Amino acid sequence: MAQTDFFKTDERGRTALFHAAEIGDIEAVKAIIYKLVGTGISCQRLALISRKDLEGLTAIDVAIKAGNGEIAKLLRSEKLRMEFYE
Repeated sequence: MAQTDFFKTDERGRTALFHAAEIGDIEAVKAIIYKLVGTGISCQRLALISRKDLEGLTAIDVAIKAGNGEIAKLLRSEKLRMEFYE
C-alpha cells in the first residue's frame, strides 16, 4: 500500500487507520503509522493520526469508543511525540 493510500477515505471520511483502530487490530495500526514519514513541518504520521472523520472524530476517539484502549494509548503517545518534534 502506497503512503497516499493511507489517506483515502470512505463515505464517512474514515481512513484505514480508523477501521483498524475500531476493530482493535493493533498490528495494522502499527503498520500504518510506522510506514509514514516521522517528523517535520509536513509530518504525514501526525496528519493521519490527527485527521477527523465527518463526525469530527479522530482514530483515537474511535478506538476509545470501541473499547480499544491500548490502541488509543499508542496513537496518543505517537501524536504527542510527533507534536513535540515538529
